[in-house]
Amino acid sequence: MMSGVKNIGPRRATLAVEVRGEIERMIVDGELAAGEKLNELALSNAMGVSRGTVREAIRSLADSGLIDLIANRGAFVHETTLDEVRNLYELRGAIFGMACAAAARRVGLGQEPKLVTALDRNLDQMRAVHAKVDTARYYALNIEFHDLLLQGAGNPKAKVMYDNLVKEMHLFRRKGLSIATNIARSIDEHDKIVRAVAAADAEAARLAALDHITGGFARYTTMIDQDPAAAH
Repeated sequence: MMSGVKNIGPRRATLAVEVRGEIERMIVDGELAAGEKLNELALSNAMGVSRGTVREAIRSLADSGLIDLIANRGAFVHETTLDEVRNLYELRGAIFGMACAAAARRVGLGQEPKLVTALDRNLDQMRAVHAKVDTARYYALNIEFHDLLLQGAGNPKAKVMYDNLVKEMHLFRRKGLSIATNIARSIDEHDKIVRAVAAADAEAARLAALDHITGGFARYTTMIDQDPAAAH
């Protein structure tokens, strides 16, 4: 678990913030699994910082949705319930739909002249890595695709809200995008979004975005119906 941990060293300025960032990365990347207890000693040794600094960083993560602080037991990586997953998808759909509509309008106004080219390039890369069955690279490109659209929306507050939601969703979204048929459907949905944005059709872009997020939730629920253990 600790082999890839970044050694943060003895610097004091913003040290707890750096440690928090590294713990957050480990959770998002799946190095710390849902339900796993955070071991202060192991983390402090791996990062080259004191246990107190790790404890401070963990406490600061309490409101992130990524960990649960349980009295007399410690801190654990949050295990998301199906109701929580549904709520997160609904919130994400609302923000992503709005962002895609805004991106389409901005393309029509000439405010995002490079966006469609960047999205098409990303789609080509996704198709290539799908053909190679490289799910890890596909997942990274998928994140980039959504990020391009959020940036293209020109709404920084919406992007911050979206990014915070996505952090909570990484673990179960990663599992859903490890299946080849799910990736193929996801790419088709991405293509519909890009075509609507390229046409500067804000409503079509919004609907395509909502369809994509709804499809993602449906793929997740199908996956856990077939394999309940995949939800953890």
